[in-house]
Amino acid sequence: MKNKLTKLMRSPKFKKLTLILGVLFFILTFFISFNPGPFLKFGYLGVFVFNLFGPGTLLFPSLVKHMNFIGLAIATTSGMALNDSVSWLVGRSGDVVLPRSKRIERIERSIHKYGSVALFFWSLIPFPYDLIGLIAGYLEFSYKRFLIPTFLGRFIRFILLGLGIVKFFH
Repeated sequence: MKNKLTKLMRSPKFKKLTLILGVLFFILTFFISFNPGPFLKFGYLGVFVFNLFGPGTLLFPSLVKHMNFIGLAIATTSGMALNDSVSWLVGRSGDVVLPRSKRIERIERSIHKYGSVALFFWSLIPFPYDLIGLIAGYLEFSYKRFLIPTFLGRFIRFILLGLGIVKFFH
């Protein structure tokens, strides 16, 4: 089963499809970012869904005054981690656009040495993490090696942000 899935993910058709879907996903994110209201009336589920498509970093500060910041951090981080997974998947298709070379393989070996730690620290800061997801996918980081530090770094960032906002307003 695992070999069939790996074979499918490495096929040129699958890579092209994920690349096209990834571009469409980013365009959709742009439009949803301007009108997140419909998602918000559904509480934490709405926040989660919004973060599948939109920039949760911008939404979080305004909602923390009205919702429990730990629940909000979990909903935001979970949605953003799944959103970033699309970037990782699109990155896995990157060799369709940019073929591997010996130079890329050398860079890949050095990044793999510190990769998960770097992903954790990058996810702590408000940074266009989609780019990091693309690179991690292109460099063939395992999904688990990508997702765990991404989730933990984002979760800690939103907990700290929530604590700061709660302290500021109380």
